[in-house]
Amino acid sequence: MKQQTGKTFIVSLVSLLTVSLGATPALASPMEPATSTEVLASIGQQLNTEASLTQSHDLDTMLEVVDIDSAPSHGYNVEATIAAAEAEVGTSRPTGWSQPGECIISAKRWVHAGGGQWTGSGTPVSNYVGAARLTLDMVEPGDIIQYENLQAPNAWVMGVHTVLVTEVNDDGTFTIIESNNPYGSGLVTKKENWTPIPPAGFQAVPWRF
Repeated sequence: MKQQTGKTFIVSLVSLLTVSLGATPALASPMEPATSTEVLASIGQQLNTEASLTQSHDLDTMLEVVDIDSAPSHGYNVEATIAAAEAEVGTSRPTGWSQPGECIISAKRWVHAGGGQWTGSGTPVSNYVGAARLTLDMVEPGDIIQYENLQAPNAWVMGVHTVLVTEVNDDGTFTIIESNNPYGSGLVTKKENWTPIPPAGFQAVPWRF
């Protein structure tokens, strides 16, 4: 009888893990630092797994920062992008897998409004196929800042977040517009004098399309 109970427990546990890993929860909150356990276990939203980077050399290429002298100009109308984001401040949308209230989906929508060719999807890295990876001192209005996990840059884990930079202030801080902060709200908000403070084990990565 004990053997049967143990077997039942194992089957139930495997089923639970299968359901959990097959689920598509919303992006994790950017406000709470992730523990090592959360980084490994809290796999979140996958926007399009077909477009994910599967080869290590592709990932390595995407992680290369462009030289400041070769940083490209924006390939879209930055003013139109910022205007689209500004128009949504104070509004909220549904959150969840690929829902319009998610932070990265919102940023992509705003860039598209300016005519930007943001076509990547899948992971926090493969989303930026076709974009230039920058350093923070290279950021200009219209750039995207992505919180990226240092040990697992290709994973949606607790702490991943995306914002649009709308202004670079004289003191080195930024004005940004973001969505879904607080987490789960789908709320679009604007912050002035903002400095990236990624959770422990993360870095703030600017991208330019």
